[in-house]
Amino acid sequence: MAERLEEHLQCPTCLDIFKDPVILPCSHNFCRACLQQWKDAGERSCPVCWTKFGSMELPSNLTLKNLCEDLSRASVKSEDLCSLHEGKLQLFCLDHQELVCLVCRDAEIHIGHTFQPLDEVVKGHHEELQRGLQKAKERLQDYNDCRENFNEQAEYIKVQRENVEGKIKKDFEELRRFLDVEEEARLAAVREEKKKKSQTMKEKMVALDRQMAALSNFIRSTEEQLASGNVSFMKKFKTAMSGIQELPEKPHLLPGGLLDEAKHVGNLKFKVWERMKETLAYSPVILDPNTAYPNISLSEDLSSLSLEDKQKKRLNHPETAYRKISPSEDLSSPRREDRHQKPPNNPERFQKRMSNCVLGAALDSGRHVWDVEVGDNNGWSVGVAWGDPCLPEEMNTLLIEFRDGKYKKPGGKNREWNPLVKVQRIRVEVDMKERAVSFSEPLANTKLWSNKCPEEDWQDLSCNIKMYPYFFTKSTISLEIIRIPPVVTTAIR
Repeated sequence: MAERLEEHLQCPTCLDIFKDPVILPCSHNFCRACLQQWKDAGERSCPVCWTKFGSMELPSNLTLKNLCEDLSRASVKSEDLCSLHEGKLQLFCLDHQELVCLVCRDAEIHIGHTFQPLDEVVKGHHEELQRGLQKAKERLQDYNDCRENFNEQAEYIKVQRENVEGKIKKDFEELRRFLDVEEEARLAAVREEKKKKSQTMKEKMVALDRQMAALSNFIRSTEEQLASGNVSFMKKFKTAMSGIQELPEKPHLLPGGLLDEAKHVGNLKFKVWERMKETLAYSPVILDPNTAYPNISLSEDLSSLSLEDKQKKRLNHPETAYRKISPSEDLSSPRREDRHQKPPNNPERFQKRMSNCVLGAALDSGRHVWDVEVGDNNGWSVGVAWGDPCLPEEMNTLLIEFRDGKYKKPGGKNREWNPLVKVQRIRVEVDMKERAVSFSEPLANTKLWSNKCPEEDWQDLSCNIKMYPYFFTKSTISLEIIRIPPVVTTAIR
């Protein structure tokens, strides 16, 4: 209905709502300005019916004017109108940072203020909001990326659980196997001692029975002699006395005849542990898989690292080479070791800027020493790093390095050094209390570098700032942390 009404209130010339409409003698209505332009063009007739008219002193159509003004006000949204003057908000006050109408512009409260057309302000703000919207979209993408990473970590946790459970079960199976063997050996020792001592006891009892039978016969014959006549008694007297003088010695109980329980069960668990430690070794540094660059391969016991050999990864794997295929096995389904999932980009993991790196577990207070077998590895770095574990690529480092055929030591411009023979092993010593780090070659007993770190270089260690063993390699030849046998000491009280 409003649209039809608007059509009837349009000027035939400008096709807009009448503004100051005037009426011609022919009863047609036009905007006064539109009709003036028509007359200035030399026309003196109605633009609709071409009826001639004379003077431009034409009467206003007040009724039509009021209708047009009402329609204009109704077509403007209430929020587009000034709350004070009900005029259209067309300007923006830069001083008060608010929308105003034309009446507001001339009001006392806005005297001396700077105004800008609404269209220009909207254009600038529109561009600013567009930039903000783009940031919001980028932030949403950041959230999507983070959520995707969370999903990757959740899936990787499942793989880690399988791997860790497998390693734990394998280690405990080896321990159980060792304990079973040790148990059987000790039970066999008990059975062997029981057999030997039972045999000895049996032989002693047989000999004792023979002696008892001979002595019983002598006693019986002597008693008969005492009951015989005088002549018979005297004839056998010397023989009887000789037998009495040659009586066997008093028998003695056999010492050590019983099982040696103290030997078999005394400190049994401790002795088994001592035997166990002969088959075990202790790694002074444990590599942290959650920090390893994705192409770094760690040993199962987390004591060695190398660059992953992708070509040999499957063919030379001891668990997959020459494997017999079960008739029930689905060949289209990848085996567990084939489902090697790429590690997620967790905060502790080294990224592209510091590739081929891995950290060891954080060092406690005190003194730490570990040896690294570098062997024929042709590209390596060994040392320590400290800083925020969630920002591994921003950590400070102290390193001994061998890269591009050159050896380098920490600090200074002249870092290169030339050993007399190829370095096979690096020893790292860290004294957390003294803030000292040193490097040496233990096989040649050669000191390479040592220094007490300045306060500004070694930040105060805390829950967020810790020190870690640091390793880098660009070779498929392993860097191995030398394992040492555990030391057992007993105190005498």
